Amino acid sequence: MKPTQNLRMHLWRAVAGLALVATMSVAGRAGAQQPRINTLFPIGGRAGETVDVEIRGSGLAGADKLVVLGKGVSGSVDPADIKVDETNKVVFQSKCSSCHELRSPANRSMTPAQWASTVDRMVRVRQAPLSADETAKVTQYLTALARAGKITAKVQIAKDTLPGLYEIRVATPKGISTAGLFEVGHLPELMAVNNKMEQPLPVSLPCVVNGSMVSNAERNFFKFSAKKGTRYVFDLKAFRYNLLTQEFFNPNLRLYDATGKQLVENHGYFDLDPLIDWSCPADGDYTLEVRDLLGRGNPGDVYRLAMGVVPYDTAIFPVAATAGSKFTATVVGRNLENRPSFQVEAPTHPGIVTVNSPMGPQSLLVTNYPVVLADAKSASPTNLPAALTGRIASEGQSENFTVQGNGRFEFNVYATRLGAPSRVRVSIKNDKGGVIANAGFVGRNDGIRQTELDGRAVADLQTGKTYTVSVEVPKQKDEDPESDGSGPAFVYCIEARPAASSLECVVRSSNISIRPGMATPVEIVLARREGITGDVTVTPTNLPAGVTATPAIIQPDRNRGWVILTANGNATPSEQPMEFTATGKSAAGDVTVRAIPQEIYRVNNQPRYLKREDCVAAVRGKMDFTASLVDNGPIRVRPKKGVEVKVLIDRKEGFRGPLVVQIDGLPLGWVANQEGVGPDQKEVTLIVRPDGNNRQPFLQRDATWTGIHAMVIVTQEEFDFVVATPLVVKADHADEEEKSQDR
Repeated sequence: MKPTQNLRMHLWRAVAGLALVATMSVAGRAGAQQPRINTLFPIGGRAGETVDVEIRGSGLAGADKLVVLGKGVSGSVDPADIKVDETNKVVFQSKCSSCHELRSPANRSMTPAQWASTVDRMVRVRQAPLSADETAKVTQYLTALARAGKITAKVQIAKDTLPGLYEIRVATPKGISTAGLFEVGHLPELMAVNNKMEQPLPVSLPCVVNGSMVSNAERNFFKFSAKKGTRYVFDLKAFRYNLLTQEFFNPNLRLYDATGKQLVENHGYFDLDPLIDWSCPADGDYTLEVRDLLGRGNPGDVYRLAMGVVPYDTAIFPVAATAGSKFTATVVGRNLENRPSFQVEAPTHPGIVTVNSPMGPQSLLVTNYPVVLADAKSASPTNLPAALTGRIASEGQSENFTVQGNGRFEFNVYATRLGAPSRVRVSIKNDKGGVIANAGFVGRNDGIRQTELDGRAVADLQTGKTYTVSVEVPKQKDEDPESDGSGPAFVYCIEARPAASSLECVVRSSNISIRPGMATPVEIVLARREGITGDVTVTPTNLPAGVTATPAIIQPDRNRGWVILTANGNATPSEQPMEFTATGKSAAGDVTVRAIPQEIYRVNNQPRYLKREDCVAAVRGKMDFTASLVDNGPIRVRPKKGVEVKVLIDRKEGFRGPLVVQIDGLPLGWVANQEGVGPDQKEVTLIVRPDGNNRQPFLQRDATWTGIHAMVIVTQEEFDFVVATPLVVKADHADEEEKSQDR
């Protein structure tokens, strides 16, 4: 993989994931919520067609509705009576909870035969402590999950649907699933087959091939005719649709001539996704091969391969728009002679969003400020704040903006964050040409601290004086010999705004299931609260009918909180998108931002976070139990002693399933055990105790700050329900009492 491409992909992953740091007191709790879509096949279709799609995942039994947001794509779930035989689930839970390869079947899509083989390998090679009878029972449970973790759906694509990505979810009696990405295209669609080089599948270019490499050592071969001098592109997408594929899929492309001689090979252009850009040397027939580098097969090894004179490294121009505006954008990129234009309606909230275009999904920066194009010449300077945008289309090109402003301004650079292949260098110069600030990528020998990716600069501007914002792309020959630092997709934007307090936050997760008569917690994580004082309040909008919300209050000494959604007992089943808005106070006034939806998935049983465009909530299911505290007063923590919290459980008639009770949201320095609740058990006791961390920040906490409320949570299967939110306070005279007892 070329270093520049690798750098771009790492940033794409950072932007897509917005991997924020948070202390998870119950690791993986939200990540285990079901239903979950692991993969779709095929993962796309052509506008104007209806596609039969296989959906694999977990918790999909009883799925009865397909939920797709966006114009032009709709569908339905095929009815199926799928049930999981959980006879031997208890054996699996007791014996395989610490096994790296077995403990998360919900996050891995494999065939029944592959699960059976995995269990056998764990016993024979890894000496898993399973008897022959236990091995058979674990195998039965996992193969039952595999059979039940697959449903089918019909996806209907309107003829005028713009190519791009659409998030597909399914609703089941238990709730709404995580999202699977589905791409709409405009080229003819084909299905790959498991074949040999001697029997390749004939294809006519251009086209898109959908493949699924289920079996080990599977190969897909495609034969096509090519013309001398024509530039052909073979662009395979797998990792870009589904980050889980990095766990078990390393796709590889190989191009052969008619004699079987290998001409080109690639196994990583967009990180793991390969791409071949090839100019045909002579008329004739050629063969393209798709394989996994390690020869592994898995139902999750799905890909979508564009073949022919097709573009890549595309972007839209202009790449920035004022919130709520409508404008005409042009698609630019490599191998794209005709640059199609289309109408864009920018969202009303600022941030980086994905918009669909005639050439597929593109990134767009939405800003609250006017957008100024580099080639829109003006005799007078641009008054800041504004968003300055352009592109470096030819080698050695630079662009300059003349600006004026009053006060301290931030210059935020956006290039790689928008998917552009460029690393932009921005210089802010005074009226004498002197550099007063730099942002973005800088060279290694210019004496300025290197910022490898997009960055930010701060400069003080004086009223009446004129300044120049200079934009260039440094030569990158040392890292990518084929790059001259320019091209049609080398777009950028500099958002020049008054230096002010800022706030970022995410909502986890992007699929929220709410049960009638019960309360569901929605986790909110603050990423940055620069200059924000006091509490940050997070509130949802567009609540489903019959649902009320308790806002999240995140105090100055916290970076995490929960919005609690409660459905009344008569709430009817529904699904709809929701948004969450965070508001904090600064010296300059309120700062309000939209919380970015994130989906939680797991790789090697570690949580990872993936940005989604939408957050969807569903009212589904029924109330199987109620719970309450014996003492509804505050939890009075002690520096050295544990404090009992007793929880009463009242099961509805006929419900004898397992429950787990735990406490989340305690102050730093305290933790509580979690307890399982048997079918005949009506009360559990949790102990809130010191966890060995520094307790002083809470014990000496500012008395004027909003109090900290913990959450008592009861988990049923993979769903969390809030049953109480007691205030947490320091016990009166606790220090003196414990010192006395120590003596």
